[in-house]
Amino acid sequence: MSDIIPKLSISQLAEDLNLSIQGVHKKLKSLDIPYYKMGNKAYVTYKESRKLLDFKFKTFIINSHIVKGGTGKTTAVQNIGACINSYGAKVLFIDNDPQANLSDAFRVDPEKSPVLIDCIKSNYEIEECIHNVCDGIDILPSRIENVVIDGEMQTKKLPIDKIFSSLIGDYIKKNKYDFVFIDCPPTMGHIVTAATIFSDLILIPLNPNKFSTKGLSILKGEAKNLKKFYQHTLKYKVFLNKFSGNTILSDKAINTVMSDEYKNNNALSTAIRRAQEIENITDAGLTLFSHLKQSEAREDFRQLTKELLKLQF
Repeated sequence: MSDIIPKLSISQLAEDLNLSIQGVHKKLKSLDIPYYKMGNKAYVTYKESRKLLDFKFKTFIINSHIVKGGTGKTTAVQNIGACINSYGAKVLFIDNDPQANLSDAFRVDPEKSPVLIDCIKSNYEIEECIHNVCDGIDILPSRIENVVIDGEMQTKKLPIDKIFSSLIGDYIKKNKYDFVFIDCPPTMGHIVTAATIFSDLILIPLNPNKFSTKGLSILKGEAKNLKKFYQHTLKYKVFLNKFSGNTILSDKAINTVMSDEYKNNNALSTAIRRAQEIENITDAGLTLFSHLKQSEAREDFRQLTKELLKLQF
């Protein structure tokens, strides 16, 4: 079994379902669902969870974006997507950043196939661009050539509000993805605006510093433009990322911002604590859900996923 595959431990399932571990094993046996072992820990993956939990997801598109680099957008969507996949959701990732960090994090070589610019410029089919990462996870990768997409859209006068739906909307429906996660660069432009309009929700990671608050302010300004020019109301959720117990208390700006967003129901209560493990696991081409070791970072992302996606058992 591939080391990148998201895994859900039987003990975690027992906690989620409010059952004993023996009760989970009994349920798996009654449904003729296998499980696997890593060391002395038993676990299931996408296919087994899908049959066991039988969640009825409605396709939901989430775009991770803020006009500020280094906030952790890529690792956030990668680990949220991996987490929900371990619970049985079929996930498509779209790397909308020419730097291709998400593609690299999933060990995908975008030089081996067309990417989004090739579909726009040379009429490749979207099916030719999709890579399978593991069971229940696919990705549309990116590479540096995507940096000219905005210019190509202008030259061909492609409609910003329809480009994603025309290129990949039918593919998403045909393949019955439960969740689509789009990773955008920390900039504003035609293709980023297009991804924003195509999405059901914008996920905004805020670091506890004043630069993140400025990035959020710029994004909220863009929301007014979307409403004015495209009659699109932008829905978003912010959460604290790279958080430590001392930083939030010492930064009045982020305190004020989070307080306001809570009042407007735009903030998630789960914060992701700063952890070296997150960088290490990403550099290794894995996610926090690829292993079953005790991990505060993984539990932070599990709680964030449950809150964001309103996962109920």
